[in-house]
Amino acid sequence: MIDCGTYTPALQLEQFDVDRVEQVLLTHFHRDQCSAADEWSRRGAKLIVPFAEKRFFEESDLLRASYDVFDNYLSYYPYFGSLNDIRPDLCAHDYERLEWQGLTFHVVPLPGHTFGSVGYLFELNGQRLLACGDLMSQPGKIANYYSLQWKYMDFQGHVNELESLATLASLGVDFILPGHGIPFTYTESAVNHLREPLERLYELFYARPVPGYQPIFRHISDHVVEVTNSLANTYLVLDDGGHALAIDCGYTSAAPICMNPHRYIDHLTPSLETELGIRQVEWFLFSHYHDDHLAGYPALRSRYGTRILSSPELRDVVEHPERYNMPCLLPQGLPIDRIVERGQAFEWRGTSFFLEQHPGQTLYHHLIWFHIDGKKFLVIGDNISGLCFREARDFIYSFIPKNRTPVSSYRDMPDQLLEHSPDVVLTGHGGAVDFDRSKVLRWRNWMDEWQGTWNQILDQSIPDRGMDPQWIEFYPFKVRVRPGETVSFEVRITNHDRNAKPCLLRFRSVPGVRLDPVRVSLEVAAGGLTRVGLKAAFPKRFTSHSLSILADVSWDNCPLGEIAEAIAYW
Repeated sequence: MIDCGTYTPALQLEQFDVDRVEQVLLTHFHRDQCSAADEWSRRGAKLIVPFAEKRFFEESDLLRASYDVFDNYLSYYPYFGSLNDIRPDLCAHDYERLEWQGLTFHVVPLPGHTFGSVGYLFELNGQRLLACGDLMSQPGKIANYYSLQWKYMDFQGHVNELESLATLASLGVDFILPGHGIPFTYTESAVNHLREPLERLYELFYARPVPGYQPIFRHISDHVVEVTNSLANTYLVLDDGGHALAIDCGYTSAAPICMNPHRYIDHLTPSLETELGIRQVEWFLFSHYHDDHLAGYPALRSRYGTRILSSPELRDVVEHPERYNMPCLLPQGLPIDRIVERGQAFEWRGTSFFLEQHPGQTLYHHLIWFHIDGKKFLVIGDNISGLCFREARDFIYSFIPKNRTPVSSYRDMPDQLLEHSPDVVLTGHGGAVDFDRSKVLRWRNWMDEWQGTWNQILDQSIPDRGMDPQWIEFYPFKVRVRPGETVSFEVRITNHDRNAKPCLLRFRSVPGVRLDPVRVSLEVAAGGLTRVGLKAAFPKRFTSHSLSILADVSWDNCPLGEIAEAIAYW
């Protein structure tokens, strides 16, 4: 069954004259399409939901309770989910394939009606059918428009609807199965009669055409290409036989979905072979863990079987982002295929790549360098924008303490550039720029003042501690729990000081949660990371949705209060 509406299983089984339903595939979280899902689950059906909207199924109750009617500039409806939370058996990831009884269902991202809407494309009796959810209701029509406005005075959903219609037109579909309306035969005019007025509405509002997306490629050298208009620059290293290695892969869309839920819509790979002759993207390297640099990898993996590399230090945050309280986390963990140790070369088709963790714009950050076409290339991610070089401006790309950027690393960034002295710098935002030593020296002077000013105002023996909100953190940070469950946590303590320091931890939680231990006294070694184990036994009945665990910290005999927290929820 694809979408299950609000009718009870008994009524639907009788209507369709079947004994049972084995699987229910849902196209989006709105309850008019999924209210009966929990009843199907109780009857043994396996529930499969769009991964991008997993939270809207699992936390429908919380989203309604936390929805604020005041100062609300969201225009979508996060509370419009099922009355009961829906626990899926599987998630439908964009571009993946689902198998059932000899049929293959392709998961097609179709944002517009919601952020995370998907369609299911399959073949039956020689016909290609697409269950499109609420993308269309009949030729030239949509059931409603209000769902397409995601933010106040914004046309992002509108543009994504148009991009999804373009996706639909490329699929070679014979028949459309809408979420509302009668199934209909696909024709070009069926789509165009909806696309053209939507484009005109956009033009009437903005007095300019809809900004369509087509990747723009720039050859930096014979074998290195930049995608200049992806959100976070994408770089491709080519061989002479149709193979490529990708470095970062940002959002490719006229209206990228880089908010919760994050979503990558693949407008890149269809052009790789036609424009660059690339038939296979074999490996993927990334500058850092932020979603705008990792977002395109799942599409590469689905299309090409692309494998991914990492340093040891970045592996866990990429594979298990759900365990961290960090900005810009991709909501999907990515399994790492190969670890590259510091100083170890990764060989790919005659080119050696070096990938090492160096704190920069974030603690979890790589530098990547390689030689090809007689030039040395250095990938620096978001440490500095290409605009700094092009416009002779002295600034860093971004400043976000929650990224855990040590104050002491700001001077390291220009020093790393000077040490490597590459021919070309590949920046995360601003593109590829020629290395200019005089500009980097000027930038280093700017960084000296920047770092010195922070050192001046931070009331810490080591300023890094005043810039690191996670110097004491729980791992994992947030977990979903069941009644009566026991969960193991680590408390990780980073000592930024040059000397060992005494630390006292006192733990507490809401009534009914049993903690072991409740108090730990230890000495934390200088400049290192110390781990403390903690077990939390949760009650069989909950009186709150969140059951936080707090750590009251005394550091170097100075009480700091309850500055660290883990969140358990149900």
